[in-house]
Amino acid sequence: GFNPFEGRVEICINREWGTVCDDGWDNNDAKVVCRQLGFITTNATAYGGSNYFGIGVGRIELYDVDCTGRESTLLGCHHSKLGDYHYCSHYEDAGVRCEGNATQCTYGELRLVGDSDNEGRVEICIDGEWGTVCDDSWDSDDAKVVCRQLGYSTNGAVARQGAYYGEGKGAIYLDEVECSGSESELLDCFHHSVGIHDCGHKEDAGVKCP
Repeated sequence: GFNPFEGRVEICINREWGTVCDDGWDNNDAKVVCRQLGFITTNATAYGGSNYFGIGVGRIELYDVDCTGRESTLLGCHHSKLGDYHYCSHYEDAGVRCEGNATQCTYGELRLVGDSDNEGRVEICIDGEWGTVCDDSWDSDDAKVVCRQLGYSTNGAVARQGAYYGEGKGAIYLDEVECSGSESELLDCFHHSVGIHDCGHKEDAGVKCP
């Protein structure tokens, strides 16, 4: 593209870069691309056809992409199976324009807000904004996943409920989180849809990592 926040969308599959066909390509797909690249999703715009950002080369890796707009990665969206036969050509290469300002955090990133690095209120980044996690169903298996994602040991991870580390501000993004304890990221665990909850900040979840 003409600047770092717009251009033809290319995806790396098996160490090879390829393009995305514009069949069904829309702004929900563009939101996911922008989120994955660390940009805010507001006003994310989809472009179809190579007349916008030029013709790519090599394989066309994805087609019939159908995102809801809430996914964290493009491969997390519904799409036709990789390698399936398709009718696309590089004249149909998809493109995206994102907002020019990068977010201060990436989708799904975690942080602990407290008096030390290894314990505090759990906050998660969604669309460039930090928010909290409700303590409904919050237990040591959830704490293990938080600690693992942050690079700590999981042995002896402690879950804290009831705004143990103080009440947060802003959005409450996750509720009814139920991890098995083996997941690599908190968003991999079962939870209600992002932003859907029946909690107040008095129920903000916390964690103490070893």
